[in-house]
Amino acid sequence: MTKRIHMTVTMLVTPAQALALKAMFDYWNQLSLRGATRKVGFYVDGDGNFHPKCEVTFSEELPELTDELRRAAIVEESDGDRLYDYDPVAWRLNHDDTLQLKNKV
Repeated sequence: MTKRIHMTVTMLVTPAQALALKAMFDYWNQLSLRGATRKVGFYVDGDGNFHPKCEVTFSEELPELTDELRRAAIVEESDGDRLYDYDPVAWRLNHDDTLQLKNKV
């Protein structure tokens, strides 16, 4: 699947949180340029002052995020920590006609 859509994430954050997230995304972009696969994450703590409530919008309609797709996206889990990846979701979208994106390129 090579089709691209715009995804916009809006969050209310402090300047320190914004800078930490920017540092993470800068590293993410560096990895992308090098073609390197690494784990990248961010601590979400309900007891501090970082209570993310992300608003996510997309430029096009997506297939429904079913429980099966939600579980497929989790590739590692331990002690409440989760690592997500899109490859298992992409595989299901490519092999299940009922889930495929419209106008797939």
